[in-house]
Amino acid sequence: MATLYKKLVKKVKPKTKKTEEKPQEKIGKDYWLIAILLLTIFFLILSWAQFDNINRALYVALIISLGATYARRHVNLNENQENLVSLGGMVALIAAVALFIIKIYYNFIA
Repeated sequence: MATLYKKLVKKVKPKTKKTEEKPQEKIGKDYWLIAILLLTIFFLILSWAQFDNINRALYVALIISLGATYARRHVNLNENQENLVSLGGMVALIAAVALFIIKIYYNFIA
């Protein structure tokens, strides 16, 4: 009888969901992301003289993309700033992929 009463109460008066914001999840330290970012900067600085302009632009685009990813995860940004950082990171990543394809084309096809 009690279970039937509980079911009836749930149908008649369902519980309202609380619209409270969830606390932001704690994000890890991202040691791999920091290591890859520092390694990319190290390679860019070390090989600047040997790189042509396409390789330099490729590495700069990778650094921007990795930096935007780190900033989006760890910097406290408002919604508009987060959208801009995400967009900038995606544009930099697409530019890096396009430059990589161009570099492959020049080295192996042209």
